[in-house]
Amino acid sequence: MGNKIYILHENGAYSHYRALNYLCQSRNSSLVYREFSIFKLIIKSIIRLDKKLLKKQFLNIYFLFFLLFTKNKKIVLGIAPYDFRLVFLNFILRHHHVYYHTSWTCWDKSFYPKKTFVTHWLINFWENFLSYRVSYIFAVSTETKKELVENVKVNPFKTDVVYHAFDDTIYKPIKHDIGLSFIYVGRLEKQKGIIEVLKYFSKRTNITLSIVGSGVLENTVNEYTSKYKNIQYLGFVKDQSKLAEIYANHDFLLLNSKRTENWEELFGMVIIEAMACGVIPITTDHKGPLEIISNEKDGFIFTEDKYIFELENIIIKFKYDKISFSTIKENAIQRAKDFSVNEISKKWESIFE
Repeated sequence: MGNKIYILHENGAYSHYRALNYLCQSRNSSLVYREFSIFKLIIKSIIRLDKKLLKKQFLNIYFLFFLLFTKNKKIVLGIAPYDFRLVFLNFILRHHHVYYHTSWTCWDKSFYPKKTFVTHWLINFWENFLSYRVSYIFAVSTETKKELVENVKVNPFKTDVVYHAFDDTIYKPIKHDIGLSFIYVGRLEKQKGIIEVLKYFSKRTNITLSIVGSGVLENTVNEYTSKYKNIQYLGFVKDQSKLAEIYANHDFLLLNSKRTENWEELFGMVIIEAMACGVIPITTDHKGPLEIISNEKDGFIFTEDKYIFELENIIIKFKYDKISFSTIKENAIQRAKDFSVNEISKKWESIFE
């Protein structure tokens, strides 16, 4: 299978490895994606009658057997903290170079996404894996690295921060005078704060809101768009060039995320893609946005309880101080450049050492 680096992830996550792919191309290497959540995906393919997805699972099965009988392959592993399947994957990967990739920001065991079969033994197994087994750890944020070093005691010199990257050949600004057009891009779910945003714009009918995405609240969004002409729903947009164009024709990105018992907004592609297009982000103070945005310099960050109140203040302030918002817009564009594939690819260099 030649000079290749393999991404072994639960469900793919192609967009997380744009920068690594860029680096591989410059090194005459290639990136291959495989999934380990095979049985779940087989069931999904049968339910959906998706022959292509089913065929892909046979390729994933072959790949895991291939790893059992080979050695020294470079594997980037993306698996949620304390997932019991690591025990089996560690056996399969025992003769290979494993690089762990994670965006998880809570490693003090207070909460984690995969709770099935979690025991003290499994936690110890995970910590030994991270401290002694992996060749390197790529953390998606400084908070992730800090948590791993402090709570798992991983070697800080074998851990580096590698942000997600956007394609700067697609996401770029379109020159126009800044105005008061707002956009939301993401899952249509309660925890994303979309209901509060819809209610606010139903009262602010002189200001436009565009919504891009899909989810369980899609019918609710359609109800608002049918009643209020200033709210439009553009559906789920898969085409990246089209999405970039939509971004660039708006002025402010809304991300009103709400913490739950086991979730908060981590490093968001939506934020850096929007900023690259000259869109000013307005977010809640979750760990992901805090990593990207400098408040009132290249975006705005507010607490959850004051988000709508502060949104109103921004709109009021805009009428009297449009110039300062133009400066914030330019700062957002410049900040986004730190997350281009060219810049972030340099952070993946350790995988070739």
